Amino acid sequence: CIDIAQKFNNDFGVVEFLKVPEPLIQEEFSRIMSLKDGSKKMSKSELSDLSRINLTDDKDQIINKIKKAKTDPLPMPKDIKEVEGRLEAQNLLGIFASLSNSTLENSIDKFAGKNFSEFKKELSELLVDKIIPIQDSELLDVKVEEYGSIILDENHNSPLIESDVVTYGNYEYEFKKKLWMLNGFHVCLAYFGLSKNLKYIHELFTNRDTREFAETISMNYLESISLLGHEEKNKIENYKNTIVDRFSNTEINDELIRVARNPFFKFSKNERFHGPIDLLLKNNRSVDGFSQLLEVLFDYDFSLVDGFSEFKDKVLNLGKTNMYKSYWNQETNIDLYSESLGF
Repeated sequence: CIDIAQKFNNDFGVVEFLKVPEPLIQEEFSRIMSLKDGSKKMSKSELSDLSRINLTDDKDQIINKIKKAKTDPLPMPKDIKEVEGRLEAQNLLGIFASLSNSTLENSIDKFAGKNFSEFKKELSELLVDKIIPIQDSELLDVKVEEYGSIILDENHNSPLIESDVVTYGNYEYEFKKKLWMLNGFHVCLAYFGLSKNLKYIHELFTNRDTREFAETISMNYLESISLLGHEEKNKIENYKNTIVDRFSNTEINDELIRVARNPFFKFSKNERFHGPIDLLLKNNRSVDGFSQLLEVLFDYDFSLVDGFSEFKDKVLNLGKTNMYKSYWNQETNIDLYSESLGF
């Protein structure tokens, strides 16, 4: 995809007519090795499908591949020196570091001395969060495509299932729309609901205080997606209402603590929370819902949520200003962020 986009733009002398896809893996870890042999580059041409993660893999396939990924009999390395020569361990830690916007050293520190099984569990969850927006169809009893997925036929020419809430053809926009309005809205509801001692997503729509927040944050997301300029607002409202109907369904027991996991990744730069905030701020639009959720993150103890302690230690304990500067890399926009979201 990268080569095709670059060649088209160069041949026809146009600037980003086709947007060059941004890689999931940081440049530092651009050479990802086989899950079965740390000395070979991960490749779709390798015979064993267990050697690689495909973007088309489902949740169970990803978990199984990481579980069966080759390691060594030693415990997880304790420092950068211990990882030298341990090709499989270095490869898996590099993947984790890249997808969690961390460094190899920090990832080593996080799992130092632990068993590979514990590390693989977290790596699997991170991959699933990145490649497949969290939606366990058996648990939630929903069809993913109804909420914005693009499901193509085997020839990749047309969608398998027509939908009123997606715009076929503009897949980059559809991905961002889904990441923000579905997954971003989802995680905001989760943390706000946990701050009110709720258990399920649908409970936020039956309580007055939480219902007001849900409406505010959903409108913030609606406005941010409108600013992308790819659809009429009434179509985006239809998409939002479809998601609200799903989230408010009392027959779906969608646990808040499950949705809230891995905050260090979900609240990172350009992800489902920061992406819409940045666009709204730079267009002088309201971020009231985001500001309210940010206060919740700083004021409440969510230590029971997987990954929150690390998020608190590395991000929240730095304070808001340093969060904007270091975590979101907004040094040049610090005044704009501080005035709108607080110091």
